[in-house]
Amino acid sequence: MTVRQSLAEAAGAFTRLDRRGRERRIAQLLELVGLDAGCAGRLPGQLSGGQRQRVAVARALAVDPAVLVADEITSALDGSVRASLLGMLRDLQRRMGFAMLFISHDLAAVRRVSDTVAVMYLGRIVETVPADALPDGTRHPYTRTLLSAVPSLHGGRRPAGEPLPLSGEAPDPASPPTGCRFHPRCPVGPSRRPGRDVCAVQDPWHEAARVACHFPYPAGDGADHAYGARPDADGT
Repeated sequence: MTVRQSLAEAAGAFTRLDRRGRERRIAQLLELVGLDAGCAGRLPGQLSGGQRQRVAVARALAVDPAVLVADEITSALDGSVRASLLGMLRDLQRRMGFAMLFISHDLAAVRRVSDTVAVMYLGRIVETVPADALPDGTRHPYTRTLLSAVPSLHGGRRPAGEPLPLSGEAPDPASPPTGCRFHPRCPVGPSRRPGRDVCAVQDPWHEAARVACHFPYPAGDGADHAYGARPDADGT
C-alpha cells in the first residue's frame, strides 16, 4: 500500500469521506507529522525509517484518538531521528490533547516524553514515579538495577556499593514466583540479605501502591546510588 492508501484506510475507519475530503485529510495528516505531500504516493520501501514511523503516527492520529499507544516507537531509529520524533510526539500531544501510553526500554526517551513513569516486572507495575524525579526519586530495587545498567564513565568498573547484576533468567510470567515476583533476582532480597524471608512468601504488590517492595530504598538517595555508593535498602 502507498502512504495515501494506508492513511485513507485509517481516515475512513469511523468517518465517511468523499474523494476530495479524503485527499484533504491525508494532506492534513502528513503536515501534522512533518512530511511533504509528495510522500503520499510512495511505498514503505521508498521511505526512511524515520519517515515510516511518522506515517505510522499519522495513521494513528487519523482516527482522532483520545489515547495514543506508542509501543517501542523509537527502537529502530538512530539518535538524531529518535530525538526529532520524540519532540514531534510531545508537541502533538500538547496541541491535540490526547493522552499517550509510551512503552520503551529506552529510559532517556521515557523521561523526555513522560509525565509519570511506571516500571513493570513480569506483568506487574512495581513502581510509579514522576518523570522529573528520575533517578533520585526511585525506590524499588528493580528500578534501581535498570538505572545502574545505563552506561557510565566508570569504564566498565562497578563502583563499590552499587547493586549486583541480576542473577539468573526472568521467571515464566505464567507461573511467577511466590511472594514478591522479583525476590529470586533481587540484589537486596532474601538470597542476599538474611532475615528477609517475607519477600518469598508475601506479595507486596497493591494496585494503589507507588512502590511494590517490602524493603524499598530510602527516598531521595537515587543520586548517590546511580553511579556510586548507596545505603542498605532499609536505610542502615
